[in-house]
Amino acid sequence: MSDASQDAELPTLPELLAASAQDTFDPSSLTSPEASAYLSRLTSLSLQELEEEPTELSSSSAQLTNALTTLCYTSYPTFLSLHATTSTLSSSLDSLFSSLSSLLSALPNLESSARTFAQDSRALLASRRKAALVLEHHDKLHDVLSLPLLLETSVRNHNYSDALLLAQHASTLASRFPSNPLVQSVKADCDARVHSMLAQLLRVLHEQAKLPALFRAVGFLRKMNVLSEQELALAFLSGRNAYLDGTLRTVEAEKKGLDSEGSVEREREIYARYLKRYVDAWREGVHDVVTQYTTIFLDRPQGTEPAPPGASRAANDIHHAAHPSLLSSLLTQLTYCATSFARVGLDFRAALGPLFVSAVRKGVTREFEEATSAWSKTLESEDTSKSRSRSGPSARKKPSQLFLTPGTTSAPPIPTVAQLAALASAAPNVPPPILASYSPLAIYTNALLSALNGLRLLAPASLMDDLRIALDNALARGTDALLAYMRSLPEEWSNGPTTTAAQEESKREDEVVRAVGAVYAKVFVPFLRRALVEGVYGVKVHGDDGPASMDQGLARALDDLQH
Repeated sequence: MSDASQDAELPTLPELLAASAQDTFDPSSLTSPEASAYLSRLTSLSLQELEEEPTELSSSSAQLTNALTTLCYTSYPTFLSLHATTSTLSSSLDSLFSSLSSLLSALPNLESSARTFAQDSRALLASRRKAALVLEHHDKLHDVLSLPLLLETSVRNHNYSDALLLAQHASTLASRFPSNPLVQSVKADCDARVHSMLAQLLRVLHEQAKLPALFRAVGFLRKMNVLSEQELALAFLSGRNAYLDGTLRTVEAEKKGLDSEGSVEREREIYARYLKRYVDAWREGVHDVVTQYTTIFLDRPQGTEPAPPGASRAANDIHHAAHPSLLSSLLTQLTYCATSFARVGLDFRAALGPLFVSAVRKGVTREFEEATSAWSKTLESEDTSKSRSRSGPSARKKPSQLFLTPGTTSAPPIPTVAQLAALASAAPNVPPPILASYSPLAIYTNALLSALNGLRLLAPASLMDDLRIALDNALARGTDALLAYMRSLPEEWSNGPTTTAAQEESKREDEVVRAVGAVYAKVFVPFLRRALVEGVYGVKVHGDDGPASMDQGLARALDDLQH
């Protein structure tokens, strides 16, 4: 236990060295890591190595001293330069310190000036940023601002597809930037151009155009989505109706010349030519409208529809050309027109019958009346009372001069029983030769036969009875005119003068008058009634109870004429 306490009290090597060399070096240096490492090395050396250690240390010290001396000699300029540099650095640091102090004192003023400059240049910077932004997006802004001009150019060049795309792009921009006034202004300008395009497309529907152009216009109107399907169909029909009305108004020029005085035949020809052109224009126009509407708006024709209103317009003018020869060609034309429309579900052939039946009735009846009026005027011009009031009895023609042809010098021809029997079986369309002996009666016959010849071209079966009654009425008027003429003969011709020559002349004139009455009642009237019933309609006359039974007024007039 005493040995352990003695070992614990032994000092360490660093302590011994520190105690023995207090005046030689600083004892604290023995605690450095290098000294501790060296002392630890010494404790690990052997005795011999410890004895040799001072020699090695002296040798190393001498070597280091020589090396340091050599270094000082060789690096003397460097040391001088280092000393000068160190002095300069010290003075520079002092100057830098003073400059930094001045800078720190000036920084508050600089900061306030910078804030003032920043505030003053804020608006300018904002303007420059906007200008830079505009410059950066110049191409995009140019495209947006060019939309109205491009849209107007597309509309002007009828490039509606691009116009719709541009309008759609403008609408998209307006929806994306609802609060941007520039975009909204561009949108308003584009809307104005789109409205112009709408008017242009609607104007196409009012102009002359074929199906492809109309189909294209309606297609773009549908894409614009401004009209419903019904409104679009109504706009289409209104436009085509306006164009058709304009076309039909141009045909009105065919009726020029009717205001000037002209013959009835010329007036009929003008109306017939006008109606033919009118029907052609109407047929082509309405057929195009129906075909175009069916193709554009319908999958197929929707049943049979009544005739368009334009058909009734021609009905008002048909009566002006009511001659059957003109009506026949017009009926053929309208029948072809109705047959053509039947393929698109617009058959109006059923409406043609009543229209043309009425026109034929009116036209033939008018010709009967005109012929009878001419016959009556011929007889009335020789009325005794009128002739006396003008220039006396001598101004009036004698019956032989009025009725007989100039070549007839013998007694006036009177039909025999055999001739009357042959007349009943003769051809109904060949006039009896005896009528040629009486000039006014032959003229009257030719006028009525002209009406019947025209009727042969267009003779509605339902009109036979009506036309027979009209002919009987006309013949009754002619009979009344002849009776009035016969009753107005001068008394000196009816009673006879005192001289023999005058009595013979009066007797001959009386025979002429009686012969005219007999030919009129027994030849003229039966022939014309057969010419109508048998010659035109091919219906045999079977006496008074047949289809050609005589009108009571005509029968009474003929009885008065024969008695």
